[in-house]
Amino acid sequence: TTPHHTTLHYTTPHHTTPHHTTPHHTTLHHTTHRTSPHQSVLDVDSLSDDEWTSRFLDATSHIDSDTSHKDSAEAMRALVKQGLISYTTLRDYPERFFKAHRLLARHAVEHGPGFWIRFTVHYNLCFGTVLAVGGDDQVDSLTAVQESGALGCFALTERFAGVQSGLVVQTTADWDDAAQQYVIHTPSPGAAKNWISQGFTADKAVVVANLRVNDKVVGPHAFLMDLRKGGQLVDGVSVGDMGVKTTGNDLDNAWISFDNVRIPKNSLLNAHADVDASGQYALTTEGVPPFAMIGQRLYTGRVCVAQAALEYRRKLFEVAHDYASSKPVWSPFAPPATAGELGPVLSSVPQVRS
Repeated sequence: TTPHHTTLHYTTPHHTTPHHTTPHHTTLHHTTHRTSPHQSVLDVDSLSDDEWTSRFLDATSHIDSDTSHKDSAEAMRALVKQGLISYTTLRDYPERFFKAHRLLARHAVEHGPGFWIRFTVHYNLCFGTVLAVGGDDQVDSLTAVQESGALGCFALTERFAGVQSGLVVQTTADWDDAAQQYVIHTPSPGAAKNWISQGFTADKAVVVANLRVNDKVVGPHAFLMDLRKGGQLVDGVSVGDMGVKTTGNDLDNAWISFDNVRIPKNSLLNAHADVDASGQYALTTEGVPPFAMIGQRLYTGRVCVAQAALEYRRKLFEVAHDYASSKPVWSPFAPPATAGELGPVLSSVPQVRS
């Protein structure tokens, strides 16, 4: 961030609860941004709703779709580091979480859907999953992740699963008790994660994989893992761009595959299930299958989409109404317009007015 930016921080509340891309396997190098010592720090809790809205609009006003996905990702990284939305906002300030989606939906009328999708994938699908199914330590670690500006993606859908994605998960996660690690692997080309939004530029991923412990399959679970360290893909991770789309090319979409990638024990999001010290799998919350909680992110996403669609429609109407109210039309019943007068306009036509 620059010396002119304001860094915003949340405190724990008292309540609980286009440029076209090419399909090459390109590794993007990211620059680490350090906070300037001249930055002022503002507690986001102290902002009124109007103040917060104004700051969020200012922070996103420069974002448009006529840019590469690399530049769009850097804009997202800068927004993340400002802290106007934190990774616990969905839990602590849900009204701001959903409002941010509505504001970006209005922005999308002029600038396209790419950044809106990038935003909701990052905050809801990726780190919202950590918030939903991560343990306390994992949720607490998100503060440092946000301060670093790391970007996240949600690696659920697979190439051959199609509409069965989530019900069919071929990516495997094998527990290696001797090494105290999980081994993430893509066993076939059809098991590659597919159409992963922000997957080509992301540093981290929530990966949904079929967990096997002591040769027993215990079903799909979510793991938070690094895709990149220092801007470089970690060993065993391959990503590829899905190519040019009909719209939203400021958003990268990727396939991701894993070749026996080893990740630490604390990568499993473990609020409801874990592997204990003896190497045994155990549900820690009875009656809550881990994948059911992962699926809640899709429900929250549907709420975001529904609210955003309504706000998008309102903005479209405003744009159309403003145009119709300034568009002169000829009318056989209206006197000729005099100097300085607009005369009849399109919005005065009965069919339009209705």
